[in-house]
Amino acid sequence: MVNNNAFQNAPRSSYSDEALMSLLVRGEEMALTELVQRYQNELFRFCYHYLRDIEMAKEAVQEVFLRLYIARDRYDTEKNLKPWILCIARNLCLNELKRQKLVHFETFEGYIENQHRENKEENEGIDAPKTLTPFEQLVINEKQKVLWEELNNLPEDAREIVVLRYFERLHAKEIAEIMGSTEGAIRTRLHRVLRYLKERLEARKDFNE
Repeated sequence: MVNNNAFQNAPRSSYSDEALMSLLVRGEEMALTELVQRYQNELFRFCYHYLRDIEMAKEAVQEVFLRLYIARDRYDTEKNLKPWILCIARNLCLNELKRQKLVHFETFEGYIENQHRENKEENEGIDAPKTLTPFEQLVINEKQKVLWEELNNLPEDAREIVVLRYFERLHAKEIAEIMGSTEGAIRTRLHRVLRYLKERLEARKDFNE
């Protein structure tokens, strides 16, 4: 029988994701409980972005953790966990969409609303305000409607890269791991998408007035 006392007595926040996975590989299943607590909300938002159905997203999150547990021995503890777990979630959601022959993504407005609602729930009772990234500051200003339109009109793969980079705040290397691409290809694609958006916005009078 596995002795979990060392894990139970230590502050859970002191363990990195990768350390928790190492513990899980060794049979300390309390580590899985901590990972669920850390990632369940983020994974729900991520899956809902693809599936746009609350119940389907909830089921997908449960399946992600099940697959993580089953595949725990294949996890490379030298790599960050987050891209690996998001890769599992992405593949699961895309497979479900293929099964249903559906291709739909949540609008950026809804995506941000979900993030803000989640942050509010997580920080309830905490006075410190959420620090916004420059990109988030941009999308909530008076020109956000025009920007949303252009973002939502992007091809699905381009939107996915923007979501992963600016909303999930992943680096190009991590995005490449999730999407099964290369870091160079993701950087090139992101550069082209941002340049395209810049040109589109500069051409719109309602954005430059």
